[in-house]
Amino acid sequence: MYTKILVTALTLSLGLTGCSLQSSGTGTANNSITDKSEIPTIDEVDPKPFFNKKSYPEYYLCIPTPPDDKSLEFTRDKKIYKETRSLKDTQVWNDARTFASYDPSYIALFFSKETGLNISKENTPWTYYLITRVFKDAKTGGTKSTKNHYQRVRPFVYFKERTCSTIEDDHDHVNSGSYPSAHSAYGNLVALILSEIVPSKQVEIINAGQKFGYYRVVCGFHWQSDIEAGALIAGYVNAKLHTNSDFLHAIEMAKKEVNKLNPPKN
Repeated sequence: MYTKILVTALTLSLGLTGCSLQSSGTGTANNSITDKSEIPTIDEVDPKPFFNKKSYPEYYLCIPTPPDDKSLEFTRDKKIYKETRSLKDTQVWNDARTFASYDPSYIALFFSKETGLNISKENTPWTYYLITRVFKDAKTGGTKSTKNHYQRVRPFVYFKERTCSTIEDDHDHVNSGSYPSAHSAYGNLVALILSEIVPSKQVEIINAGQKFGYYRVVCGFHWQSDIEAGALIAGYVNAKLHTNSDFLHAIEMAKKEVNKLNPPKN
């Protein structure tokens, strides 16, 4: 059973207040929606975010610092990491490997069960557009500068072990910062967006978003505190996105397409 991520409303609101003053701009990316009736073309491999990176604040100014090596929090991190090693070669381990991809088709598959939808480019085009486009809002705008700021050592490097992924993937992550988890930020951000589109499934969707982050602990790429920080940043990015007119329009269009698939019962 994965460890639940605890985020209080007070922490979230304080973080948003502290960070918002540090933002260097409010500019949107240069692919805003012009024809409101048509879904914009988007590069699934390299999607343009709703906001450019400079529009996002330095989130390391308003999230907890990574646990010190001698802290109780780091002892907890190590304990959880060690416990998850027993999951090797189980279905959870295999799922952690499968859903390590940022490919929107995998993200759509991951959240389809909890939303009660068959999320795809063909079936739910606006919803698919949203989960594709917010990827860099979560990763580049949300976590990149904080990762670079702290350069925390990843657990598989700390313990000199392998992850659930390939050797090549391990090598690609050896020198990249662990804190906060971009996968957790993205998964939790998508969960927040989908729970707004399908509010009747909010609990299931939020739990799925947390599980998406937890898989990175199982895989060995992240500490528990990394994914908790990622969840915090997801909330901050989601609040920022709700100031963007293109994002709000896409949300409304996604709600309409979902209501057509599942008409409200009288």
